[in-house]
Order: sequence, then C-alpha cells, then structure tokens
Amino acid sequence: MNAPVPADPDRLSALDAAFLDLETDRAPLHVGWTMRFTGAAPSLAALRRHIDGRLAAFPRFRRRVVEPALGLGDPHWADDAGFDVARHVHALRLAAPSGPAELRDLAGVLLASPLEPHRPLWRMTLVTGLQGGGFALVGQAHHALVDGVAALEVAALVLDPLAGGRGQAEAARRWVPGPPPSAAGALGAAVRDRARGGAAAARELAGGAADAARVAGSLVLPTATTALERSSTHERRAAFASAPLSDVRAAAHRHDATVNDALLAASAIALGAALARRGDCPPAVRALVPASTRGGAEAADLGNRIAFLAIDLPLGEPDPVRVLRAVRARTGARKRSGHAGAGDALLRSADLLPPAGRKAAARAAARAARFTLVVSSVTGPAAPLALLGRELTGAWPAVPLLDGHALSIGALSYAGRLHAGVYADADVVPDAAEIARDLERALDALRTAPPQTGTPWRARARARRDAARTA
Repeated sequence: MNAPVPADPDRLSALDAAFLDLETDRAPLHVGWTMRFTGAAPSLAALRRHIDGRLAAFPRFRRRVVEPALGLGDPHWADDAGFDVARHVHALRLAAPSGPAELRDLAGVLLASPLEPHRPLWRMTLVTGLQGGGFALVGQAHHALVDGVAALEVAALVLDPLAGGRGQAEAARRWVPGPPPSAAGALGAAVRDRARGGAAAARELAGGAADAARVAGSLVLPTATTALERSSTHERRAAFASAPLSDVRAAAHRHDATVNDALLAASAIALGAALARRGDCPPAVRALVPASTRGGAEAADLGNRIAFLAIDLPLGEPDPVRVLRAVRARTGARKRSGHAGAGDALLRSADLLPPAGRKAAARAAARAARFTLVVSSVTGPAAPLALLGRELTGAWPAVPLLDGHALSIGALSYAGRLHAGVYADADVVPDAAEIARDLERALDALRTAPPQTGTPWRARARARRDAARTA
C-alpha cells in the first residue's frame, strides 16, 4: 500500500508566529477564559469524551508547532502523533468553603501555567467545590492559535445552545495523525504563501502608505510612563466584573457612543484610581485596542486577524460622562482615519520577511510601542449556552500581557451581560480585584448618569473640544 502523501504545511501567519517570538518567561502569551456554570459538574471522563468527540472540527487542537531546521521554511502546525485529550483536559477541586476570591486566585494560577511547547497549545481545567454550587471551566489557548474572536468559535468545542436540552458527550471518531510535511514541502509552501499573502498585503500597504505611517506613528508617539509599564513575574492575578449589557448600551447610546467606548471610559476611570493609589497621576495613558479585521469567509478560521488601535484614555476627570465623550471622540477619529485596515495590511506585510527577519521585526516593534495596557472587547452570543446541559452563566476573558506590561482588561458580551476580566502581573498589580470593583462601579456610574442637556451651540462647542483632544 502506498504511504500517505504529506500534506501542505498549515503555516502560521507572521502575526501568529509573532506571539511565539514575543513570549518570554515572564510573559506567557496565552488567551484565557474563566466560565461559570450552574448544576452538578460532569465527570472528568465525560468532559474529556465530549471534547474529544468534537476535535475533528478543530484540527489545530491536535497539532503542535514545528520550526523547520536551519530556518528553511516557516513555523507550521503538524499533527501531534502522541495526542491524548487527557494531557489537555484536567480537573481540580477547591477546598471548602471556596467562593469568588478562591476561584479568582485559582484562575490566576492556572492561566499563568506554561503550556507544553511540543504539544498542542491549549488546556482546560474543570473546577469543582465552589460555594453555592455550580462549577467552573478555566481554559487557555496560545495567542498563536487563536485571537479573541476566534476564541468564540472555540466555544463550540464545549458549548451548545441551552435551548437544545441536555447535551450528551459525543463519541470520538477514530483519528489518524497525518504525516508531517517534508522539508522541501515546508520551504516551497513558505515561498508560495509569502508570494501570495504577503505580497498582496504589501500592495495594499503601498497604496495606503500615509495611513500605514500614521498607524505606526500612533503606536510609538511618546506617552506618560507609569508604574504599570514593567514586568516582575510570570505569576498572574485574575479578577472579574459584570454589568447589565442593555444598561451599558443605553448609557453609551445616550451620548452617541458604543459599548466599547463605555468599556474604555470605565477602564480609564478604574485605571486612574489604581494609579492614584500609587501616587501616580498622569493626565492620560495609552490603551492598545485590538480590532478584528476578519471578513465573512474568515469568521470561523483560527489564527489571528487583528489590528491594533492606539487610544489615549483621559485620567483625573471626575465626571464619567465627560470621560465617555472624550473616549468617543478619540475612537471615532481612529476609525475614520482607517487605522484598522492600514494596521492589518502593515501586520500582514510581515509575511514577506524570512523567519529571522520577522522575529527581529516583531521584537523591535514591541520595544518601540508605547502603551500602558491592552483593552479588548468581543461581542459574544446573545442566547444562553450550556455544557452538557449545564447553563453557562458567565465568561470572563484573560488578555495576555506582553513583557514590560502589567495589566490588561478583556470583555465579552454574553446573554444580556457584559463580563470583564482584569488580568495582571501578580507582583506589580496585587490590587487586581480592586481594579475590577472600580471598573464595575464606573460602568454603574455611566449607567446611572442623567442625560446631559444643553443648547445646540453648547453641543457644537463640546464636539469641537472633544475633537481637539484627539489631535
């Protein structure tokens, strides 16, 4: 019988690979999440069967990263011949009584735990023993594998619509790992993909050179330096905040803003309080805001299709509505200038570089970027979901930290609520839980702030002031 023919490599894009290049011992670049469920927890065996039965739809979850020898070709995903779901799905029981604080602490420990680099880059842990019943699932996947939007697609790996009734663990179909790509195949695929994708992005970039220059400039402009632009440890703290989505949306719409604007404004207020506790009171800090650049055909793809917007957040303003309006003006200016599209082309053009050049460019760009924190928001499903019939009641993201940074805020809208996760360097930001409380209070202040009225000329003057602040 003829031997199977090696498939073309499943190549990492330049941006996917950059998240491997930028990882350090103090900064594991994992996207994470903590999910809470009602009801009795499934057994570990049932959960493993359930996940194993769905992996055929997510082939990269059985693949590991292969770096071709001598740099002959690009990093690519190849089937892990020794794949075993038991290496990736675990269980822990908290000692009673364990409430929200204990779950936060455990989530920080689990999300900071390194993934095995020679295995598929993901892990899930079933957490039981929670006070008041229910259970949790803490998961992580490397940023090289998924971005925030792709992580939503991964939810299909474990979750079903609640309306579908009590789910059953699916039986795993027999899986046979494919042969690894040959060295010649890996090199040939690298040349072809670089000629197609990178060259196309370079043409887009050349057509919008001025926009690309503005994007790059916005990321390296000097900004205030605070106590949070440093790393101390790989250990992490996680904390959670939530708010009614309809109320946050209504508060934002009263001021012609978006839910993302409201999250950024609340983040500015919470961050201002955190810095004030440290005796640090800059007038503004810069947030790096990921923006999805996926088209319709790419919606279910794994990997990364994101660009980054640099938004300066005002600090020290006591009126939450003024903060929201300033943020709205700044995000609006970035969107109108086409930063997301130009940033996407800029990142994809890195596919033209050979591996060594790509790695050097990624590290140089990370060193040059000036920002204090990442604030990321993803729109999730509006209908309730369930794991084997147990309803998902909340899901809090954990956005990874680049080396040299200590704080991120990630948010997910789900089933009528906005869930925000604060993720932090455990030594630099021991007050992550207090930041989450301040974030929740700020969202509440925006929800309850009365609508401001005024004459048309005042509104126009306010709009001119807000626009001037973006200059």
